[in-house]
Amino acid sequence: RLELLTSDDGITYRPLMPQFFSEGRAGETTLRFDRWNTCYALVRRDKRGDEPCSAILGISRGDYTEWQWYDLGTEFNAFGGPNLIQLPSGDWLAAGRMHQDGTHTALCRLDMIEHKMTKLLRLPSGGDTSYPGLVWHNGLLYMSYYAGHEGKASIYLARVKVASPAQGGQK
Repeated sequence: RLELLTSDDGITYRPLMPQFFSEGRAGETTLRFDRWNTCYALVRRDKRGDEPCSAILGISRGDYTEWQWYDLGTEFNAFGGPNLIQLPSGDWLAAGRMHQDGTHTALCRLDMIEHKMTKLLRLPSGGDTSYPGLVWHNGLLYMSYYAGHEGKASIYLARVKVASPAQGGQK
């Protein structure tokens, strides 16, 4: 299960929600806030028996003690090292390790209204790969990640031009 903690000083933490999320085998989680202080949680779940294992999107407003949870679908089983970023356009992107059609790191569009994630791009990667970093700078997405597809673990940096759905793009 996941626990949501809070701290006033960054040193001493106390539970805000001792049972933040407990369905399936939840693990790695990234939290992000929008300009209205809505909190979004992207949660990895791993397979264990017949428990659900697809990535989960959590959304909370107010004091962050009540959450709505949305299953992002079986394509995103064990979505490893999940990360997400909101672009200046308001669009959200997510990145993480995927297993469908071979292990790789992927960039996805995350629709916070429809609660759906769509894979946009498979980055050059494979084997042991994950933990993407996401930074928006001068109209480009910079994405770092590690991968072992070239025989040894290496760190990669991709510059990605992103078109907003409003512009008709899925780039």
